[in-house]
Amino acid sequence: MAELQALGKDLFVVDGPVVRDMGITYNTRMTAVRLSDGSVWIASPVPVSFTTIAEITALGPVRHLVSPTPRHYWRLHAWHALFPEARLWSSPVTAVTLRNGPLLETETLEEPAPAAWAGDLDQAIVRGSALVSEVVFFHAASRTLLVEDLIQVHERRPGHPVRNALITVGGVAAPRGGVARDIRLSFRDRAAARQSLIKILEWDFDQLVVAHGPVITHAGRRRVEEAFSWLGLDD
Repeated sequence: MAELQALGKDLFVVDGPVVRDMGITYNTRMTAVRLSDGSVWIASPVPVSFTTIAEITALGPVRHLVSPTPRHYWRLHAWHALFPEARLWSSPVTAVTLRNGPLLETETLEEPAPAAWAGDLDQAIVRGSALVSEVVFFHAASRTLLVEDLIQVHERRPGHPVRNALITVGGVAAPRGGVARDIRLSFRDRAAARQSLIKILEWDFDQLVVAHGPVITHAGRRRVEEAFSWLGLDD
């Protein structure tokens, strides 16, 4: 597994293992931010080596473990055991929340960002879907947008024709990727989704970190606009 990678001032990512969900394999990634108070904020934690744990704890005490999307809720369990004093946060629980045993007691992510990290990260709930109430974050110091499941980019793999067909039809194949068609269909209130996207596009970001795909270091804003073009912001 890869170790801690710096993407800018106080922003780091770690690539995790490949996992399988609904018959499709996914690359995984977590994000770590060193906050102004010296503590560490972690979104969508993944299994890592002892070396990486040491690198993270060297940044500061881990005080926040975050699941920004219902599909990453299960990842909190193992890290809660490692850092029992950390506060747990999750996007609103929905019918598709992926869990590992009983639901942990978490604080629900809302708008605006809580005081604990408001000086370092802004956040917005992408509204309009009853199933995918994902929270995206903006790290101003590195001009980076953090997205989990909403935008995905999957490489085609030789010898896997069914998988390759699924990601192509699903609209998430590399090099551009996008919002998966099944996720798009869950947005019944597109007006609400458009309002969420308008807020996100007001942020001054260039980098784009996605959980399932490569880190996009330039022109991330344009990639977000392309991924959500189906909302018809230009209409």
